[in-house]
Amino acid sequence: MKNSNKVSNKQKTFKDEASKSLFQKGIKYLAIALPLLFISPITITIGFKAINKSNNYFVLIIGCILAILTIVMVTQAFRLILKSLFNK
Repeated sequence: MKNSNKVSNKQKTFKDEASKSLFQKGIKYLAIALPLLFISPITITIGFKAINKSNNYFVLIIGCILAILTIVMVTQAFRLILKSLFNK
């Protein structure tokens, strides 16, 4: 008797499967962006040190590309999560 009351009182967070899949996709993007949040600044710092030693810009360019990719992924993830929660 108590178990059936708990199930009937439980509210659904997502109205349909499409919203749930959008939310999961947004969480996956955030999970991919999390390591990039740490790797990008480290790579940029190593790139600036490489410029001082041997005038090599390759690592700095890779770091900047990773930083831009990180910003895009986090923005996309938040957009997907908000879209799934507010159904727009």
